[in-house]
Amino acid sequence: MGKRERRRKRERAKKHQPQQQPAAPQPIIREYPEGAPRIRVVINHDAPEDAQRISALYWEIKNDGTWARTVSSIGVASNIGAVATAHSHAILLSSPCANCSEPINVANRSWANKVGGKYLDVDAPTYLCGDCSAIQKREKAERQQLAAEQKRAEQAREKQKAEEFKHLVGEAIEDEEAKTEAISRLPDDNPRAMALYVALVSYATRNPGKQLPSITGIGLMGWTGDTAQDMELLLALYYSNLLAISRETPARAFGLSKDGGDITFGANDVVWRLIGDRSAAQERVMEITHRFKTQPGPQGAAAREAFTSLTDEMEIANVASYLNGLLTKKYDYPEVPEARREELTDVIRKGFGHGYTSGQMICFAWRAADSAAAWKERNQRMGPPEAASASVTSLNGKIDKAIELHHAIPEYEVPRWHAAPLALSSFRRLSADIRWVYNREVIEACPHCDRRGLQETVHPETGATAMRRCVHPVEIPDQLQDEEPNWWDDAPDPADV
Repeated sequence: MGKRERRRKRERAKKHQPQQQPAAPQPIIREYPEGAPRIRVVINHDAPEDAQRISALYWEIKNDGTWARTVSSIGVASNIGAVATAHSHAILLSSPCANCSEPINVANRSWANKVGGKYLDVDAPTYLCGDCSAIQKREKAERQQLAAEQKRAEQAREKQKAEEFKHLVGEAIEDEEAKTEAISRLPDDNPRAMALYVALVSYATRNPGKQLPSITGIGLMGWTGDTAQDMELLLALYYSNLLAISRETPARAFGLSKDGGDITFGANDVVWRLIGDRSAAQERVMEITHRFKTQPGPQGAAAREAFTSLTDEMEIANVASYLNGLLTKKYDYPEVPEARREELTDVIRKGFGHGYTSGQMICFAWRAADSAAAWKERNQRMGPPEAASASVTSLNGKIDKAIELHHAIPEYEVPRWHAAPLALSSFRRLSADIRWVYNREVIEACPHCDRRGLQETVHPETGATAMRRCVHPVEIPDQLQDEEPNWWDDAPDPADV
């Protein structure tokens, strides 16, 4: 092997030898105090000598862990702190991380005292090292991001549900709007519902173009003085295909069934409409009225009894409501106490039972409230609740005295502020029509019927002879007609006179 070959071999071997990397510069480390260090100071390797000196003086502590000198004693305070924190940091050897137990890095002396206490020897159960703090922040950010994604997903689901619900409600309303013809058969088994239908048609006739209000939109007295009964009767008419849900019904009236596949509705918030045109509804009212007046047998008697009972309940509720209205609006008293409301009902029923009219009972109620207020004024120890309770006693006494002495009682008209059951005026007219048919004096004056009020008739199809109830289609002398007063007159409250 020649010299040239040996030289080439040495050059190739030199190329394949690993080249040694220069050692990475190491930071300058100082520990204080020297015997039992509590703090380790790390000074950047490239810090100028003056910065190294300032950093060592800045972080140095005494044997008890307090700072060896004040910042101002080292130099200009604002400059010293900035130089030291820019070129160094410290590790608290006696204050481990609450998560990984590694010593905690601090950037300045105030943070060192915050973590390690005055003597830099306190455990830091609530502080984390830099790595753990970064992990914690990252995990927190991930949790927040996950929560935000879940919230967005939930909002998207809720929006989809709302859109589906809106679509179902729209379909339900369209189905209700498609109901244009009512059934020909009336719900004979529910005379109260038929009577309410008469009142609904009367309301629609007086308010053309306006839908039938919801129970919640009427007020506390509702249609019949009992909102629970109103709901029952309205649903009976709805399922008999005489009423439909109006498009004006608010969205809150609807809900989803338990399986989530169908629409339900709360009858209290539903706005109703009559099915069919006005003429058909009025013909239906005439048929209902005729049935109430002429239907024979136990079924007809039971229907009339059910209607009469309902009207009586409404009259009683109307007077009780008027008395409570007087107490609260006129005298600023509370209503009749709950414990005496049943007694109040019995007292009012007794007055109607002795033949007093609604107007006369309104007069009794006004006098009872006035007497109770006067009694309170004479007895200063008595308060408004006692006066409200005393109005029941006063009402009972005035009715008993009038019965005993046969006093003539005037008829008072209700004021405009009084909200009577909405169907009461219609029921009064229907009740008067029924009483007219069965009035003994009217029967005796009618030339078309016998003494029982029956009239012979021929069946139009079979030609068979039968007896039917006569409705007395003749002019009867005025004194025989038991006319009801105009209960909706705008006359002032008697208390204002």
